Amino acid sequence: MNEVQDMLNAKMVVKGKSFEISHQFMKLKTDEERIIFTLNLLQEYNVFPTKTGMPKNAKESEKLREQGNAVFVSGTLQSKTCISALQLYTKSITFAPYPSEQLALGYANRSAVLFQLGLHSECIQDIDRALAINYPDNLRAKLCLRKTECLMILGDRRVENTLEEAQHWLNKMSLSDTNREKLKTKLDTLHNKSVKTVSANKEINAPKSSSLPTFERNDEVPCASSALAVKYNERYGRHVVATRDINPGEVIAVEQPYSRILLSENVQTHCSNCLEVCWANIPCNYCTYAMYCSEKCRDVEWKKCHDIECPVFPALMEYDFYNLDLFSMRLAVFALREAGGFTELRTMLKEVDEHNDPRTKGFSRDGKLHNDRYISVYGLTTNTEKRSVPDLFKRALNTCFILYFIATRTVMFGAKLPEDLSVLVKNNDVTFFGNLILRHQQIIPCNMHTFGELQGLEYTDRGIGALPFLSLFNHSCSANILRHSRSKHEVIYTLYPIRKGEQLLDNYGKHHAIMPKATRQQKLLKQYHFVCDCVPCQEDWPLYVGLQSYKILVSNPLARARIEKALKKYPEYVDFAMVGKINDNNHTVIKDLLEMVKVLYDYAPLPCEEMCNVIETLKRIYDLNFDGNIMEIPQVQAHRK
Repeated sequence: MNEVQDMLNAKMVVKGKSFEISHQFMKLKTDEERIIFTLNLLQEYNVFPTKTGMPKNAKESEKLREQGNAVFVSGTLQSKTCISALQLYTKSITFAPYPSEQLALGYANRSAVLFQLGLHSECIQDIDRALAINYPDNLRAKLCLRKTECLMILGDRRVENTLEEAQHWLNKMSLSDTNREKLKTKLDTLHNKSVKTVSANKEINAPKSSSLPTFERNDEVPCASSALAVKYNERYGRHVVATRDINPGEVIAVEQPYSRILLSENVQTHCSNCLEVCWANIPCNYCTYAMYCSEKCRDVEWKKCHDIECPVFPALMEYDFYNLDLFSMRLAVFALREAGGFTELRTMLKEVDEHNDPRTKGFSRDGKLHNDRYISVYGLTTNTEKRSVPDLFKRALNTCFILYFIATRTVMFGAKLPEDLSVLVKNNDVTFFGNLILRHQQIIPCNMHTFGELQGLEYTDRGIGALPFLSLFNHSCSANILRHSRSKHEVIYTLYPIRKGEQLLDNYGKHHAIMPKATRQQKLLKQYHFVCDCVPCQEDWPLYVGLQSYKILVSNPLARARIEKALKKYPEYVDFAMVGKINDNNHTVIKDLLEMVKVLYDYAPLPCEEMCNVIETLKRIYDLNFDGNIMEIPQVQAHRK
């Protein structure tokens, strides 16, 4: 999109209209006016979206599969090599038309890698998918034998039926086929093996079963604890305070996002619908963007939003649109479908726009903030008045391209509309929908939250979620709450003791221990439009390398002895956290770490090196212990011959 904007700017400069157009845009009052203005501008300067996205392509699928083959047979297989081959096969599957021999071959080849990585259930899934479509008859016996091996390892009773199927396809093979005797020998060997019910191999991504934490619910915010209240004043805007003293480790909210979207860079390794890790993803049947862990997830997302996104997202990706752009469109689709139509959506939003109390903007008629209703997202701050003209214009330009593809490639507006900007600008539903997308373009950078996951020792982003209540928490460069990502929810814990009336504070990714004050404040001002005046900024707390130990900060010998006693097991718990193994003692570890926090909070002034260490260890233990999102890289198994 930068190239498009540069081209448009160049055309305006040539005509000497750049300053005049900027001045006109600055005077616009509403997002819908900005959309109409930008559509007219694109029409006047003959700038049209032309990208088609990357369609299904049999030749591209074959090319990627051949690259995967080259990696897979390149020598002694290692986990890294297998993962590289797996990713190439997955890309091949993405580009393969449905149904096609290329798709079947992609599944079959990927099943071989999954087998080597010990992902036997996933291997069986890919084999079944290959056999269900245009997989060559002369290769089917080999797949059935691989499936048999997986079933034996898993202790599955379908072994005999699969062996019979393998025999069937072996009998159909030509006598001159050089692989026939080799496969027959393997079939005889498997026939002679007893079916084993126990496997030493770990199946990755086993279903999670732990329940969500419970707490006394808030009357006004159902997803939050009764220990919290939403307040408003001119200095802090909407913010969250404690209605009683809160201990560290208390659960203060469990929020399910109104909507989520997987980061585009994770499409091949995660499900686009449920966001779970999946090493055997299946593609959308029509586009090369979305992939899913199952046919069920694929069908669910198609009905929710992908029927509209399918012909649009690939083209946007070709223009290098960001995840926030894709999410701005998804939220608008969700809003329209929740309301039931354009007329109903206009009525619903008019009520929010006319609401006079800034504290309860986006609350429902029952006086509650429901995180599963669109108005709770719509009511979040946009900071429009604080944005520069270039910032707003770029977002309006992005929105118009999104809008063009929706209008001309989907039936969102009743039917596909002509590829004529002058027609679109006169359609009230089109410009209204564009107004919503542009609003989301401003809401998302200031309010959306990432869903994270552990990858070894690193914590990375999995997706983006719209969490209306969590968006009301203000920032501190040393937060007193912890956001913990689970499969479908964000669980919020307190990290420090919080007194009645104190504000609960999140961290927006700019922490005093890893980023200097000047840099933090510059980044916060640019993205969130405020100058941070939290305690770490007021007192200019040092980076981690400059933090002092309690041994220096605390002079009272009794206090130092109390801290030393509390920290006695800390080295053991650090080792435990680094290894990352989960066992029945985790609750004891968390309890002890929380006690360390309390003691340090009572006896040592902040900032303190040991407090920072304990908090970071506590965060990791939470992720390891409470079904946090974890991406485990599968390893090559010993059964390869």
